[in-house]
Amino acid sequence: MSDDIVIYGGTFDPPTKAHAMLLSGLAERFKEVYVVPCKISPFKTEAGASAADRLQMLRYITDGMAGVHIDTFELDREGRDYTYITLQHFSEEFSGKKLYLCMGSEMLIELERWKRTDLMAKAATLYIVPRPHFPITEELLGKASSLGFSYKVADFDGEEGSSSEVRISVAMGRPEMFLTDKVAEYVKAHGLYGEYCYVRDLYKRFGMKQSRIEHSFSTALCGVALAKRVCVDPHRAATALLLHDIGKYVTKEDAEKMGVRFDGRIDGMPLPIRHAEIGAEIMRQLLGIKDEEVIEAVRWHTTGKPNMTPMEKVVYLADYIEPLRDFPGVDKLRKATEKSIDEGLLAALENSVKHVGKDELYPATLQAYEYYKEKK
Repeated sequence: MSDDIVIYGGTFDPPTKAHAMLLSGLAERFKEVYVVPCKISPFKTEAGASAADRLQMLRYITDGMAGVHIDTFELDREGRDYTYITLQHFSEEFSGKKLYLCMGSEMLIELERWKRTDLMAKAATLYIVPRPHFPITEELLGKASSLGFSYKVADFDGEEGSSSEVRISVAMGRPEMFLTDKVAEYVKAHGLYGEYCYVRDLYKRFGMKQSRIEHSFSTALCGVALAKRVCVDPHRAATALLLHDIGKYVTKEDAEKMGVRFDGRIDGMPLPIRHAEIGAEIMRQLLGIKDEEVIEAVRWHTTGKPNMTPMEKVVYLADYIEPLRDFPGVDKLRKATEKSIDEGLLAALENSVKHVGKDELYPATLQAYEYYKEKK
């Protein structure tokens, strides 16, 4: 066991099973582990729990962990939280000790966005814990080195369980998917993390079958992980993912009776793919959603198109490969996606061309396939 100090910071909004597992792993390898919750991360957009709530839930997951300390330095100080300030503080407090900063592998993707990485690199060595869907590549490690960081890769893996995934699981009525029993009870008792619960009323309003609801939730959980890999805001992505099939059981005529107006494009669409166009216009005209990128991701989630935005790729792929899908070859598509989003996208489009046939394929899908095949 190392005598060095390791710092593990974050919003912990909420503290998840993944956090608990990671902290347990750190406690087995370091004598002193300092958990540092911040007031609000510069990279977070979701509303969350109060500092008092987060501290109580942190106490639940760290209870009984020897050498694990909750430190409120960032909660107590004035101003915005920046990791370089925290590391300077701990460097002074533990002068003469080697300091590590623990982070999940997903954080490497946006490491250059952190403020004063030069000062961070002087103060601490990165301790990188591999996380599902975020492989530690030579490119990412090279990026860390180019920013001046020394690093060590942990000899254990982290688990799934981001704040976006928690919010989706709460909407599903299954917070225990990602939360310990005590934290899940606390969340229920205090009515926390219900940002996406509104979708349950929408599913009922637009006649969603239970099987399609399960698919939508599974797609959302899959998609928020993909979103982080391509630097798409997971909250915006979750909106598109949860609502991508909102028009599945609404005909054009039904939608028009509700007040939705369509241009002539929908009339040339085969019935199996119309729901994407209907869903996009329901979101725009009935639900008042104004985020055009979210709306367009829903519009193209069934067919794809050339030159898709990162958001459109995420929704298209998540719908295609979410864990409940079990068609022949889906595991191959998932493995391709693990390598890169674009590789997974091309594999999915190629699969559609192969199984539907070029003559019967909707033109946008064939155009997308040719476009990404050319770009490969």
